[in-house]
Amino acid sequence: MKKVNYHTHTYRCGHANGSEEDMIKAAINLRIEKLGICCHVPLPNYRWHLIKSIPFIRNIRSIYSLCRAFVTGGPNMRMPYKQLDEHLQLVKEYKEKYKDDIEIYQGFEAEGMKEYFHFYQTLLDENKVDYLILGHHFHKHCIHSDYFGKDKMTKKDIYQYCNDVEQAIETKLFSYIAHPDLFLTGYHDFGIDMQTVSRRICEKAKLYNIPLEVNAGGMRKGLIEVNGEQLYTYPNIYFWKIASEVGNDVILGFDAHDPSDFNDGMYYQMLKFAEENHLHVINDFEFLKGIKKV
Repeated sequence: MKKVNYHTHTYRCGHANGSEEDMIKAAINLRIEKLGICCHVPLPNYRWHLIKSIPFIRNIRSIYSLCRAFVTGGPNMRMPYKQLDEHLQLVKEYKEKYKDDIEIYQGFEAEGMKEYFHFYQTLLDENKVDYLILGHHFHKHCIHSDYFGKDKMTKKDIYQYCNDVEQAIETKLFSYIAHPDLFLTGYHDFGIDMQTVSRRICEKAKLYNIPLEVNAGGMRKGLIEVNGEQLYTYPNIYFWKIASEVGNDVILGFDAHDPSDFNDGMYYQMLKFAEENHLHVINDFEFLKGIKKV
């Protein structure tokens, strides 16, 4: 199986290390054949978005993260919008510079937030990006109160996550779903609700022929004890057993935030997880372009 990775961040996200070229060189050293540069998408009018989220703040951490994001225009969560053109131009230049060593694609990891769907469609229509992936971290507002990876997720939270992901899939803006089991970071009841949400996400992705990602970022966080078992928060074996039953296509994603994240140990760890859970791993997938209006 050839090595590919479409989930690569740079320092521009505010919580990663390495420039665009640093990450490309590291991928080449690992003999990756296809690489997608996929920072968290910079959002226009982001400060206005943050101001609108103020009434929904429920904890001190949200206040802190909002204030920091407002001052910086993005970090420590996403690329500032003012850096968009510079980033796109650099990746375009590196596509040509390293064309004999690796295929490079421009992407962004984006939330399924309705207010930005038009912007996402514009990025695709204007060929500024080759693809988008759905990394659904937040419901409506980019604050910790609405974060789907928080330590304590309620039943209401996981069904909201499910509804949001299903609606995002229907837009056909997103070529695959990054860490689809993120919600299990803070929801450790593997009963009927978790099974229902997981199956709905898997079946919706299967219906639209959208791959799901086994994400190395969760693996790098290590195993934790959950109800007497040693598990990754994600990829979570309970979610992926359902994905195997449904027959979803699966893409392996390094979710690289540092050049050192590109290593054989992590690659084979992802492969082993996929094999143990009988997952159908693919190397290539269709770059979706949204729904064209006539």
